[in-house]
Amino acid sequence: MANSPHGGILKDLVARDAPRRNELEAEAEKLPAIILTERQLCDLELIMNGGFSPLESFMNEADYNGCVRNYLPLLDGTPF
Repeated sequence: MANSPHGGILKDLVARDAPRRNELEAEAEKLPAIILTERQLCDLELIMNGGFSPLESFMNEADYNGCVRNYLPLLDGTPF
């Protein structure tokens, strides 16, 4: 990799291992459906493929408020 990912580690969360992917798909069938907007779907895709590294999920309220209102880093100190 020519450049290191933001935060130092690429967070690739796509289940590429077929058995693990099958387990996750089976588990997902049991969960309630959630309707996402196009924007939320795009954000989810970027979280999953590492485009939003170092995030591994949607931000919690404290991280979000710090980043949006005060331009603060994530709670672990990583700028985002």
